[in-house]
Amino acid sequence: MKSSPRRFVLLTLGLVGLLCGGIAFFNFWVDPYNRFGNNRLGVYISAERETKATDVCRYPHNALLLGNSRMGMIQPGQLEGFRFFNAAFGGGTPEEAYYFLDHFARSQELVILGVDLGQCDPPSPQGDIFAPAGWKSALDNILNIKTVEYSARTISDHLAGKPSSIRRDGSFDTAGWFKLYDRENPSYLQWQLDGQKQGCDRFVCPTRERMSFLAKIAELLRQRGISCVVVIPPMHEVVAEHLRRSPVATAYAEWRRELDSIFPVVVDLSLGSYCVADNFFKSDAVHFKPDVGARMLNQEVIPVAVKVVKAQPPKRPQP
Repeated sequence: MKSSPRRFVLLTLGLVGLLCGGIAFFNFWVDPYNRFGNNRLGVYISAERETKATDVCRYPHNALLLGNSRMGMIQPGQLEGFRFFNAAFGGGTPEEAYYFLDHFARSQELVILGVDLGQCDPPSPQGDIFAPAGWKSALDNILNIKTVEYSARTISDHLAGKPSSIRRDGSFDTAGWFKLYDRENPSYLQWQLDGQKQGCDRFVCPTRERMSFLAKIAELLRQRGISCVVVIPPMHEVVAEHLRRSPVATAYAEWRRELDSIFPVVVDLSLGSYCVADNFFKSDAVHFKPDVGARMLNQEVIPVAVKVVKAQPPKRPQP
């Protein structure tokens, strides 16, 4: 009888350990974020940053495409001249681009960096989110109940035959975007356009200090001997026309001069022929269509990049 409490405690601890071990193994095996590189079923959750940090080390490539979701729409398989990995993120910032490049830009020949007109450092820096995870972070991931939910969803979606949201080349499946936004919705489109125009009218050219991560990117790639071409993506024609007539156009011109002083090669498509409304989703005034992005890079950016890469001196060996 005296040993009963002890047996109860040991049994309880054993069951808890077995449960935790089972959860950890299940989450580690499914790996819904593709954080550990074990994911074989596909990524079906919002895990761009985790999975791209894993796949960039596995997918054969010699060029990187970075920026926010506008650049993320572009399919690497449609691009010419180089084999690209799409490392753009939804809501991506220059800070994230810098840390991603710091960790993963080593042997590539080229980086094409998308920088939105007027973009600068984020107002609230996050720090290096791509730093190697410690054991505490790893345990939190594989023992997390939310991860169990995501693991179950991954298995369910895979068995249902759904496509992975992110492919191994860093591109994401745009079928859902076409379904949601390539249809007429005049009121929603107008709301977006009004918001963009108001944002333009409030623009104040940032100081050089507030463009620090762009400067860090330029210096990092210069030191590593990796060619870089910056592209300023097109704006919707309604916003572009508004900006041309706006008093803040001079502030944007000042920002452009500052960008030119940081990067030696900038291809500015922000107010040009690619701004036509047909190039954008019917109810999305922010994102141009994937084929437009590919055509834009193939015709306007990659020819410039080829010349830049050819003029680049031989790279020094990286540790």
